[in-house]
Amino acid sequence: MATDSEDRTRQRLADFALRIEPRLDEIAADLARYYRETIPVYDQVDQTSIRNNTRDTLALILASVRNPDQASSLGGLTTLARGWADQQVPLDLVAHSLQLGARRVFALVRQEALSAGVSADDINAMQDFAWQWATDHAAAVQDVQQERALAGAARKADFIRRLVNGAMPRPMLEAEAKFHRIDLSSAYYVACADWDDTPSTSELAAGLRRGATATLPAIDAVIDGKVVAILPQRPRLRVGQAVGISPAVLLQEAPNAYRHAMQALEIGTKYGRRGLMDLSDLGPLSLLDQGNDAAALLDARHLEPVRALGRPGAEILSTITAFLEHDQKVEETAKSLFVHRNTIRYRLTRFAELSGLDIDRTGDLVLAWWLLNRQSES
Repeated sequence: MATDSEDRTRQRLADFALRIEPRLDEIAADLARYYRETIPVYDQVDQTSIRNNTRDTLALILASVRNPDQASSLGGLTTLARGWADQQVPLDLVAHSLQLGARRVFALVRQEALSAGVSADDINAMQDFAWQWATDHAAAVQDVQQERALAGAARKADFIRRLVNGAMPRPMLEAEAKFHRIDLSSAYYVACADWDDTPSTSELAAGLRRGATATLPAIDAVIDGKVVAILPQRPRLRVGQAVGISPAVLLQEAPNAYRHAMQALEIGTKYGRRGLMDLSDLGPLSLLDQGNDAAALLDARHLEPVRALGRPGAEILSTITAFLEHDQKVEETAKSLFVHRNTIRYRLTRFAELSGLDIDRTGDLVLAWWLLNRQSES
C-alpha cells in the first residue's frame, strides 16, 4: 500500500504529466525518430507502427501515473507487448524504448515542475517514482518476450518433428511455412547431430544457423536427443563431432531427407568421422552395415583361420588393415607400424595363404576391406 508521501508524489507527477498530454503526438513522433536513429533494428520495422506504438506507450505512461493501480497499467502493457510481438517488433528493443520514453516524458515533467517552483527534493522523488515505473514495466515487456520465446520454441519443435516424420498435411505445412518464413518453392537441407546440452553442442547449433541466407532463415530444434535443422544452404561447419546432412530437397520430401541425414550421422559416428557429412561424403563406409548374414559366413571362411593363430594372426590382420588404409603402399604401412617392409611383405603372404584372399585381385581386395572394417568396428 502506498504511503501518504508516495501518493502526494504520484499526484504531483500526474498534475504535471497532464500538462504535457496535448503534446503526446509531437513527443511520439520525436521519439520514433530518435529510436530509428539510435536503435538500428528499428529501421527495418514499419515506421507508422513505431510511431503508433510509441504513442500508445506514452499514453499508458500518463494513464498509469494518474491511476494508483499499477497492476492495471502492467496488464495494459502486457496486452500492448503481445500485439507488438505479433507485428514482429523486437521486444527487447521495446523494453529499452519504454525506458527512453519514460525518461523523455519525465524530462518534460521536470521542466514544468521547475517552472512551477517545485523543490529539488520533490522533483527527485518524482524522478525516482518515474524510474521505478519504467523498470517495472520494462520487466513486464521482457516477461512477454520470454513467454513468446517459449511458445515459439515449442511451435518450432512441433513443426520440425511433424515435418521430418511425414505428419504435416499440406494446409498445415503452408500455414507453418508462412509463420517460420519458409519458402516452399526453395530446396532445403536437413541436418542432425547428437545433442547433450553442453557449450560445444550449443556452438554446433549456432554453426548450423549459419545455413541461413539473406532472405531465408535457418530453423532448428532439439528433438529426441538430436538437434535437427532445416537449412536453406549448406553451412561451412568445423566441429568435433559427426553431423549428418541430406541433399537439398523441397520440404515435401523432408522425411526422406531426414532419414538420409540420420543414416549419415549414425555411420559417421560409428566410424569416428567428424564434421558435416552426407552419405556421399562417407564413400564405402555406408556399405559396411549391409549383409549381416553373409558377413558372418564370409568372416568364418576367410578371417577366422587367421584369428586362430592368436597373437601372430592379430598382427597379420592389423597389418592388412593398415596396408589397405595406406592404399597398398608397403613403405608407408611399414612406417605406420614401426616394422621393416619385409615384415609387411611376409604378413601379406601369410594372409593370402590363411584367408584364401589375394588382395591383388579387385574382388578379394574389396571383400578383405569390407570384412576387416566390419570386424574392427564391431
